[in-house]
Amino acid sequence: MSPAWGLPKEPDTVTELPPWRASPAHHRAVALGALGAVVAVVLRRPDVLVLVTPFLVIATWGQLARPERSGRVQARVGNLTLPEGQATTWTATLDLPPRAEEAFVRVSPGRFVRVDPLADRTAVAAPGGVGVERVIPCRVVRWGRRRVGPGLVAARSPWWAFRTPVVELGAFRVTAVPAAAGFDATVSPHPVGLVGVNRSVRPGSGAEFATIREFHPGDRLRRIHWPSSLRQGQLHVSTTYADQDAHVVLVVDAFSDLGPREGIDGRPTSLDLTVRACASIAQHYLGSGDRVSLRVLGAQDLPRLRTASGPGQHRRILDILSRIEPATDRDRSTVRALEGVPSDSLVIVLSPLVHPAMSGVVAAASARGLTTVVIDTLPDHLVTAPTSRYDALAWRLRILERDEELHALHAAGVPIVTWGGPGSIDLVLRDVARRDRQPRLARR
Repeated sequence: MSPAWGLPKEPDTVTELPPWRASPAHHRAVALGALGAVVAVVLRRPDVLVLVTPFLVIATWGQLARPERSGRVQARVGNLTLPEGQATTWTATLDLPPRAEEAFVRVSPGRFVRVDPLADRTAVAAPGGVGVERVIPCRVVRWGRRRVGPGLVAARSPWWAFRTPVVELGAFRVTAVPAAAGFDATVSPHPVGLVGVNRSVRPGSGAEFATIREFHPGDRLRRIHWPSSLRQGQLHVSTTYADQDAHVVLVVDAFSDLGPREGIDGRPTSLDLTVRACASIAQHYLGSGDRVSLRVLGAQDLPRLRTASGPGQHRRILDILSRIEPATDRDRSTVRALEGVPSDSLVIVLSPLVHPAMSGVVAAASARGLTTVVIDTLPDHLVTAPTSRYDALAWRLRILERDEELHALHAAGVPIVTWGGPGSIDLVLRDVARRDRQPRLARR
């Protein structure tokens, strides 16, 4: 299931170029030519007049070639929503007067926005009266809301006699959604809905064969199994197992973002691993027909996404993930984190398990009897390659405390698995599905 990115577009921005101004080169040519001519006449020096004649010619040519009107520049951006690591385009369409000779276009690189060095400073030949379009690729290397631009545009006339001041235009906001790594899980604990691709334990309308039985009033005629009916002398029908879906609740830890922010080409931070893993898991389960909801803890102004299925839900999840600003929620209480979660849901908590509040959330979910799986998204390089000895000592102390918290969660029966892409939680889900078939006590 791949959403169609880049459908919405912002309106184009149209900017009038400032009036043409004489350049320092034109002023020098006029001054040297006029001064040389005066000296040649006063001192009767024809050789001086010969030396300054090129300056007089260029000054006169540049003055006669001055453009009669100012130009116009139209800026626009390509895709406004795209996966991180991909590129969008910043496009400038220049409508210059007939006597304009050349235009210069540059796009300022922004935070986590990379501009092609070969296209950073571009000279565009501008034939007289003909619109010129320049397309500059801009690559967004980290998820989130980023700014592409602004662009800088200037134009000049022949011999650099006249030029327009540099004008700034066309800064656009684009949304880079987390890149979903290939993820697949062949197990889904206790499906509860009426649609989906997970086999139910109850007979119903589905695709997987169950058994052959005698025909009863109300059975569909297309279910008649003619070989058995002819062999036994009475109508028999084939039955199937119902196809059901599961409710998956994704809980994202946004209390912190640990590690250097190097983008998709560098080492990931804890929040990078968290949102990319969440995007991958949501894409898998929604593609399987299951229902998914999302809850983000530690980030401000993010709604709780209700349970739904389909491509629309996938786009809503990616939009919320791209709007995460870590450690912005002043209310750090997690009492209502799992409010309204049904008892037959699969709760997947994605967290580096560094903030103490997340251990409380996982423990509360386990105490309620919810099927809970914790995905550890702490990057290895934070512990194995610290930047200084003080960082190494601090991480050593925190890892000791963290190991104690993980041991307590293991003792409570909560599986914890390190995120590793496809198949990361397959074995854990299989064990959880086997355990959920057994009766157990839960706190209500």
